[in-house]
Formats: sequence, C-alpha cells, structure tokens
Amino acid sequence: MSPQVLIVDDDRSALYALNEVLGDLPAQLVFATSGEEALRQVLKTEFAAILLDVRLPNMDGFEVAAAIRSLERTRRTPIIFMSANEDRRKTPRPTSHPERYFRKPLIPELVRATVLAYLPAPAVEASHSELHNRV
Repeated sequence: MSPQVLIVDDDRSALYALNEVLGDLPAQLVFATSGEEALRQVLKTEFAAILLDVRLPNMDGFEVAAAIRSLERTRRTPIIFMSANEDRRKTPRPTSHPERYFRKPLIPELVRATVLAYLPAPAVEASHSELHNRV
C-alpha cells in the first residue's frame, strides 16, 4: 500500500491547489477541512506526513498538532504548517519533532520536495523507476 499524506485546510481552493501540486507523488492524498476531521483521520490512519493550515475554525493548526503529538503512534509524524499570516508568536519553536513552516502563497516546488523527502524510500524509488521506464 502506498504511503498516505494528510492535507488539512478549510479553504477548498487550497485543497484543490495542493492536490494539483502533489497528486502525482507516490502517495495517497487524504483531505480534511477541519482540525476535528484531521484528528479523526489520524486516529484511524498512519500518515507519512501532514500538511496543516494554521488558521482553522474552532481548533487552530497548533492545537491540532499538539493533539497529534500527544499520541505515541503519531508523535514523530512530520508536520508541515502552512499559514498566510505572519504571527511570530505562533511560529513553531525548535523541537525534536519533524516540523516545517511555510508561508502562503506556497511555493509548489518547495512543498513537493518537502513532502517527497518525508515519503518512505521504497515509494520514492518505485516512482523514479516508473518515470525512468516511461522515458
């Protein structure tokens, strides 16, 4: 089974754009439009990485990340925070957990490279091999 990447954003156009940017990676993309929905997904599925919008209704991205980190199974899951606002007070602090912080508008190549780096090597190698066979 291919690795899975969770993408959390309440803006459906942002989800569409991320699907366009990441859709051909060797991973299954799973989408959530709220922090609560993201946590339900995390409880039932293991993710190779999570892209998490900071500004979500009811529960912001940092609260969602704290809940994810509170679970032993997901403590080390890489989280990529995304935000349109510069709020230095909420910028993730240095941590032993794999975290990145990207400002919106996102740079597609940077997002792709970051997510690809978090995917397990066999999935990435299979993707490169498949691409090579097509050329």
